[in-house]
Amino acid sequence: MNKYLQCDSKFWSITIDNENDTKLQIRYGNLCDYEELNVKKVEKQFPSKEECQKYYEEAFEIKQNKGYIEVQPGQQIQQQQQQQQQKQTKKKDSPVQIKQQQKQNNNIKRTGSIKPDTIAAITDDALRGRQQAIKGPAVDLGKGTIPLGKVMLAQTWNEDIDPKGYYLSEKLDGMRMIWTGSKMYSRNGNPIQFPDFFVQGWPKSYLDGELWLERDQFSKLVSITKRQVPVEDDWRKVKYMVFDAPGLKLPFKDRYLRFKQACEQGNEFIVYVPHIVCKGYDHLIDELEAVQDKEGEGLMLRDPESSYEQRRSDKLLKVKTFMDDEATVLAHEEGSGRCQGMLGSLKVRNTSGIIFNIGSGLTDDIRQKPPKIGSTITYKYYGVSKSNVPRFPIYLRERPKE
Repeated sequence: MNKYLQCDSKFWSITIDNENDTKLQIRYGNLCDYEELNVKKVEKQFPSKEECQKYYEEAFEIKQNKGYIEVQPGQQIQQQQQQQQQKQTKKKDSPVQIKQQQKQNNNIKRTGSIKPDTIAAITDDALRGRQQAIKGPAVDLGKGTIPLGKVMLAQTWNEDIDPKGYYLSEKLDGMRMIWTGSKMYSRNGNPIQFPDFFVQGWPKSYLDGELWLERDQFSKLVSITKRQVPVEDDWRKVKYMVFDAPGLKLPFKDRYLRFKQACEQGNEFIVYVPHIVCKGYDHLIDELEAVQDKEGEGLMLRDPESSYEQRRSDKLLKVKTFMDDEATVLAHEEGSGRCQGMLGSLKVRNTSGIIFNIGSGLTDDIRQKPPKIGSTITYKYYGVSKSNVPRFPIYLRERPKE
């Protein structure tokens, strides 16, 4: 069973294994260079044939809703190659013709590589950073404080909001952490133990950011930071990625300049999160795809004129191709087939009070040792049904006890 879809310069296919109807493969890539397909593959195993079929149908529908059109395999590739051959036989276009062609091909922008000026590349550069602090007078980050557990939280961006002019940064999949000038606290106000060398030379004022290892390494980070006795070698791999200075009573554009300079004066373990000005919707989508090509989570948008608010604010927006939420584990459902004797799915209740099951995204390790009943997990999903049940829910991780 196979579906092949095309959207502008991108293709996507999904296939259920003929010999194992609980296993499927997704292939996707870009056709922009017309000569070589940069194919990426993802294989998924499900506890039952029914769950595999459900995933297959919902994934196909999601892609269609995003503008993908079903085609015969190779059909659109041949068309693209013909267009390329025709282009090569044409005489040199005039500047006006070139501009018109660029306008017609506005959506065909990506080649599979990461441009050096994208926010993903800029974030990588910041992480590689300095090995020495930049000398200079201490930066004034204000004397303001915030109550523990009262941090600024993001709302979700939607297409009705024009992103032009917002400050744009990569959304890091790390652990939220407030630095008070001497101690670390989690988002919920619980202390985090750290080795002394990690914070040597840091500002003596409040900072807001995330402890981070690298993209797609959240679980490993949690195992490092939850220890009551820090392991120094492990902490040398961690960075504190700073994205705000809540002690300053200034608009974000000015706070950014201050905490950026303060981080540059610190050691190699404190890094400012780079921001660029969003040029508009197309720029936002290009940046989102570039980040996700590097296994990043998404983007953040900040109103440059905004103050730091100790609540969920519409001045801070998260941008993803999927939505996520938290849910409480209510029960463990027994698996069948290949998952016989292990967890089949988690019965959960989300923050809206909706009860449903999550069977996708669970590794064998998790199925053998699932999150405890009563624990909180994070899952991602792609919209909701008419009865508000999350569509296509996928387990991401168990939220650590903070």
